[in-house]
Amino acid sequence: MQKFTGREYLKIDIANNFGLDKKTWIERLDWFEEHENHLMEMMSQAEEPALFYAGVKAYKDALDGKPIGYPISLDATSSGLQILAALTCDRLAAELCNVVNQPGDVRADAYTIVYETMCSKVGENAKIKREDTKRAIMTSLYGSQAVPKEVFGEGEMLACFLQTMGELAPAAWDLNETFLDIWDDAALSNDWVLPDNFNVHVKVMTLATETVNFLHEPFEFHRKINAPVKEGRSLSANVTHSIDGMIVREMTRRCDYDPMVVNRVIKLLEGEGDTEIFTEDNKMVYKLWTNYQESGYLSARILDHLNSANIGMVDADQIRLLIGSLPEKPFKLMTIHDCFRCLPQYGNDLREQYNIQLWSIAKSNLLGFILGQLLHRPVQIGKMDPGMIKEILNADYALS
Repeated sequence: MQKFTGREYLKIDIANNFGLDKKTWIERLDWFEEHENHLMEMMSQAEEPALFYAGVKAYKDALDGKPIGYPISLDATSSGLQILAALTCDRLAAELCNVVNQPGDVRADAYTIVYETMCSKVGENAKIKREDTKRAIMTSLYGSQAVPKEVFGEGEMLACFLQTMGELAPAAWDLNETFLDIWDDAALSNDWVLPDNFNVHVKVMTLATETVNFLHEPFEFHRKINAPVKEGRSLSANVTHSIDGMIVREMTRRCDYDPMVVNRVIKLLEGEGDTEIFTEDNKMVYKLWTNYQESGYLSARILDHLNSANIGMVDADQIRLLIGSLPEKPFKLMTIHDCFRCLPQYGNDLREQYNIQLWSIAKSNLLGFILGQLLHRPVQIGKMDPGMIKEILNADYALS
């Protein structure tokens, strides 16, 4: 993974807010060097003028030796597709969204790649725009049929889009069909637990129409009710979003960990320490460790609940590996969905922690763990290309 100094991350942040976030790191840094002396004059051209202004001001303060307190922003490149690619170890999908590197210094843009692939297939008939294609991709990965039909119609272009998605992200695309196939038409809700013991409960809602008479005239009104439906398309979106939420929680736990908690756990692993014991901690450790054994994903939440009474429930080596994967120093993190903000000197740590999340998902049985809960039976899902797992930790542009 390419690494940069705090000052370089400030330069990258300014370039990002100008609108160059799809360029390579070096291209962004080169752009900054070329325009450094007249950045303020370019503010009106920036895609995010307020953030661009704040970044430039912070950079100038840094040059003057002033503490800036300005957090840089790094966004996941197509977080939904990243999660699906990691769950299935779909190398083609992973290369589309920077879960693994392509040969050379390439910052992939999945939406542009799909758009350009479609254009190359249909030639002059490609009366489509990248932004419309992006909207179709984002929603179709969550099981939508309506938005792709709205964008492409129901003829040649829609067929081309579906074919292209199947070619460029085969396992991730097939997973959509799996979620449709396992829909329970008798269920009032869909429920699953994530490895960090976050409980997901999604009611099945449908529209009900009722007619009332007022002044001898019938009036229809519609309301949503909790009732089974024959077919549902929400599982793909809800499962993916739930994992997205877990990544945000885990990133916060790992980046902003409490050193006192970590030191206490290290002493416990060495047979030292006499921590205060709470029954609730023991129950939580049992739940989190059981989730890990079934899913293969170990949440850093477990560190908060380990004590001398329950340390024997866990594998000490796995806890040491977990602690060893944390940043050398904790740091504050702000998150907005898949946008992560931290002080610039922690940019490398931030990107490393995000790569660890994708790597942890890819090597786990998280997909089988969730599907098993939905199907009420054990499920093991094979990986399309398990060889890609070791490459994820070195990904350059998963956060960009």
